[in-house]
Amino acid sequence: MKSRIYAAILCSAAFAVTSCNRHIYVPNQVNAPLLKERYEFKGSVTPTNLQGAFAITDNIAIMANGQYLYGFNYLDPANENNSNNNDLLVSNRTRGGLVEGAVGFFKPFGPSKKMVFDVYAGYGGGGFKTITREYNNSGSSGNENDYMIKNRFSKVFIQPSIGFVHPVVETIFSSRFSMVNFYDSQLGVKAFEGDDAGKADFMRINNKPIAFYEPAFTVRVGYRYVKFQSQLQFSVPLNNGSFNDNNNNYDNINQYFQQVTFTMGVAVDIARWYNRR
Repeated sequence: MKSRIYAAILCSAAFAVTSCNRHIYVPNQVNAPLLKERYEFKGSVTPTNLQGAFAITDNIAIMANGQYLYGFNYLDPANENNSNNNDLLVSNRTRGGLVEGAVGFFKPFGPSKKMVFDVYAGYGGGGFKTITREYNNSGSSGNENDYMIKNRFSKVFIQPSIGFVHPVVETIFSSRFSMVNFYDSQLGVKAFEGDDAGKADFMRINNKPIAFYEPAFTVRVGYRYVKFQSQLQFSVPLNNGSFNDNNNNYDNINQYFQQVTFTMGVAVDIARWYNRR
């Protein structure tokens, strides 16, 4: 089973490099706070994510996360790079985001309590809209709304993490499992012009919830209260095979999900345990 998951992650990275962007689900950054004590607060900010977690007891915490993508910048005539830039990690054709909240359990362990395990369960929702690759191609006509696909979704997730927490450096591995229910899908009149199979693929996403395995590797480096943070994250659809059409073309479904994400930002940690060393 593990080998199948690892293979899926590698295939996801390769698919992300070669696919054209029609993303209607871009996973938000995994919030992996690894708190140690009651009343500790840890938050982070990146260009697309705002996250925070607060310990209400010595083992119970709450978290809140927000995400927003500012796409469509290439549609601005003032933008000198007015091109179809299908960047691996930053999509300028997708706009939208989500909000979510969670409750979790955390437990420091090991020598000097430098290792921490936590697990959170939460709920959220949001939506994305994307300009399909046909817009701005040679011979395209109409405005961007004619080439737009969009949807809304709700999600539940469970997220265990384990890592090393030190005043200077933190290293964390997280495994988020998300069940995403897509609904209210809409498409412009030219979004799938001449592509009936593509239109059918897009509409099939609403048929049933989709499970994602979203592992993430997080590193924070700094000193005590403020650290630089970076995260590499994958998003692997687990039940995409259940969307097979008569030709077994379930890989067509994967093009709507961004499967590799890399974020950088700043993390802030307000805690008393720094002063007890």
